[in-house]
Amino acid sequence: MKLLLRLALFAALGIAVAWFRRDPAPQIDAKVALWQIADNTGTMRGYMLGTVHALSPGTQWLRPAITEALGNSDRLVMEIAEPLNQDIAGEALARLAGTPGLPPPSQRLPAPYREKLAKVYRKLDLTDADFADTESWAVALQLAAIAGQAAGADPQSGAEPQLRMLAGTKPIAGFETIDSQFGIFDALPPRAQLVLLQEVTVEAASDKDEEADMVALWLRGDDLGIASETNRGFLADNGLHQALLTNRNSAWAEQLDVMLKQGAKPFVAVGAAHLAGGDSLQRLMMARGWQIKRMP
Repeated sequence: MKLLLRLALFAALGIAVAWFRRDPAPQIDAKVALWQIADNTGTMRGYMLGTVHALSPGTQWLRPAITEALGNSDRLVMEIAEPLNQDIAGEALARLAGTPGLPPPSQRLPAPYREKLAKVYRKLDLTDADFADTESWAVALQLAAIAGQAAGADPQSGAEPQLRMLAGTKPIAGFETIDSQFGIFDALPPRAQLVLLQEVTVEAASDKDEEADMVALWLRGDDLGIASETNRGFLADNGLHQALLTNRNSAWAEQLDVMLKQGAKPFVAVGAAHLAGGDSLQRLMMARGWQIKRMP
């Protein structure tokens, strides 16, 4: 798997919606969706923000309401508490991703996808040998990461580094760890892993700039548009949708509910796909009795 392991973390973080950029994001009047959490008396108790984990440098997304909400919070809660460390991520992936004797990725894919994978390999200067004995989920994450990097997406330009900086000395908590996040992918059954690899191959092989539309949805705060995107590609597969969105949202809602009941005032920042659709974190928190309201 070589050094490709070290590129995979931001793909795991952002793979629910593939935000691969080729050009600078459109500079529009950003209205990234921000949500308020209140208790049954209407008292404000926290905030939720959907993020994009890797953006083109110079993307202007932050607005005063977000800065003010973070300032009013007592902690920042993210998917993973620790800042991106590609060495640690690579070690975590290496512990889970290898199985001796696996056929090359091109031999695992059905015939219609093999030509697309060959195109991806040519575009990214890769071969089957780069993924020797690598499980399909890990091949998919690495292809996504390398394609995103080639297209100009930079995890250091994503929302999380800016939020960490703005948080200053506030404590930062995480719903998951690097190992548990990779573990979700590693636990996928073989069929789901293959679907993931197939769809990532299709995305990476495409010459269309659909990603610009998705980033524009996020910048406009179009959660309905984002919700539509979370039912396309590999997330149209029920098993993958359940594992990568529904189950994780449920686990996070349980943690957030406990946190709030203990008196915390959190600013929650997780991937935008988790705050859109019928199984969104907002809906799960409302089912637990919390009042959720979108802020201007």
